[in-house]
Amino acid sequence: MSKESVPPTKSLLMRPHRRQFIIGPEVFPVYEDWHCCQLDASSWISYCPELRATWTKDADGVSWVILGVAVETLESQSEPITEISRTASEDIPKLYTSWAGRWVLIGKGQVHMDASGLLGCFYGSTRDGQPWISSSPALLNDILLPKPDCRQLCYQQGVSWFTPPFSGFGEISRLLPSQVIHLKDGSIHPRPLLPPINPELDYKEALDLLSQSMITALRRLYQLENRVWLGLSAGVDSRLVLAMASCGNVNIAPFTRIAARMSVADRILPATLADKLGYQHIFLKGRNSKANRKELVAEHTAGHVSEGDALPFLQSVRDSLDGISVGGWCFEVGKAMWRKCFPDNIDDIEICTRQIARTYNEPLNSSAIAGICEWLEWVKQTPQEHMDWRDRFYIEQRLAGWQSSKEQLYDLSNIQRIPIINAARTYALMLSIPENRRLNAKYQLDLISQAAPQLAMYPCNPGNKYFGTLRAMLIKSSYDPLYVPQIIARKLRSR
Repeated sequence: MSKESVPPTKSLLMRPHRRQFIIGPEVFPVYEDWHCCQLDASSWISYCPELRATWTKDADGVSWVILGVAVETLESQSEPITEISRTASEDIPKLYTSWAGRWVLIGKGQVHMDASGLLGCFYGSTRDGQPWISSSPALLNDILLPKPDCRQLCYQQGVSWFTPPFSGFGEISRLLPSQVIHLKDGSIHPRPLLPPINPELDYKEALDLLSQSMITALRRLYQLENRVWLGLSAGVDSRLVLAMASCGNVNIAPFTRIAARMSVADRILPATLADKLGYQHIFLKGRNSKANRKELVAEHTAGHVSEGDALPFLQSVRDSLDGISVGGWCFEVGKAMWRKCFPDNIDDIEICTRQIARTYNEPLNSSAIAGICEWLEWVKQTPQEHMDWRDRFYIEQRLAGWQSSKEQLYDLSNIQRIPIINAARTYALMLSIPENRRLNAKYQLDLISQAAPQLAMYPCNPGNKYFGTLRAMLIKSSYDPLYVPQIIARKLRSR
């Protein structure tokens, strides 16, 4: 059964820089209620009280703090903060390969990000060489006063993000998931992006390990916040999360956002899928944008999100939700993307950047392509065995660049969006599966069939003909009044 909406919960705290942090040589409380703590002799952290911060000391007595939500995906391991307290300082990086979520870990004078950089880190230095680090490019802009990039981000046109390690400002850089930054001098050091990828891993074993990882993450998120929402579409990614929640007996609340550009399948199938597994599904409708929301987006993100990508926030779509929201984002890491349009290797970086520019229809002299060129140089310096550079492109560009900035915008909402599969170990498991079983989401469909076979009878993202032409037109017209007039206009133009 599906409903159209849910009643609103508590009102949004409509002020910029919500759930952000900043680290520097002095305190920087953006608002009076921000927390300020000294990290070491030369570094202070200031952070929003609504940003989850968990502090502990490791087995050697060194202090650590987790900002954001880190969820352990190994059933045999305790929650991250407990494991840190039992572990020696030098072994802490081995712990977090199995943490999913959106988090930053700070300790021993270093900053570590989650495997996709979804709680991003921007950094830069003052004229006298003092480093500053923040999740917010807007806050660093206020301190460092850098030159802005003149490139405007356009929704689904060209490269619609500032390409790490670049940002939207000339003197501010963005940390890559394959890097850590040292607080003392702002120096950048490599870290393994993923644990070892094992191409000899048995396929069934890989599926079992992936299932265990996702179910464990969902169960622990539910323990953390007993209101867990699932953004459900007609596609395979969110359907797999739904199947895993059902298999793990996790009480989630599926929802679908109604939008003019949604497919007919997205309007029909999510409620059907949820009902098959005994979940009550709701639809969320956007409302007219409040006058100040565009200004709020600009101030909070410093231009790092296009207006089209900001649309759900501008239309107040998720204002009624509270708690944690999970979904299908990050699964593209395992889908063997860009195999036909990007070169097989990056031996010749010039050829590679030209092909990327052509694929995205981005000018070669664009700052976006310059950022990708610098990233490719870094990839050549820090290769990962058995990892195709195009899979790494998805992690360090599409997720750590584009998706991370969208997540920072969503910090303005009450809901916290937490992925369940972006643990480095989970990515390594996915990439251990043979490529022919990753193409067209074959391994995901196998996981769905195992966990919830009653969902396998419904196709993923079927076209309108699947529902019948007349029915599809009626449904599409119900939430997009211009649908039929646009069809008529196209036919008239084609005569």
